[in-house]
Amino acid sequence: MARSSHPDSAGSQFFICLNRTADLDHEYTAFGKLIAGEDVLRKLGDVPTKMDRRGEEKSVPEERVVIERITIVPREEALK
Repeated sequence: MARSSHPDSAGSQFFICLNRTADLDHEYTAFGKLIAGEDVLRKLGDVPTKMDRRGEEKSVPEERVVIERITIVPREEALK
């Protein structure tokens, strides 16, 4: 879950990481791992972005992106 530098500030925002992000290791909770749909992940990564409100990061989609469905399966089932 996303949070500020304060450990008790986690909120409901989440990130879909396109690459390994070692700087997040042991600092954030990982909710899952992509096991199918890499084509969709690539499309998300190709969405044009603009700077955030603070002008710190070019990560805000220029147009709204909606994920209509995600299926969560137990790890054991995913590994079959």
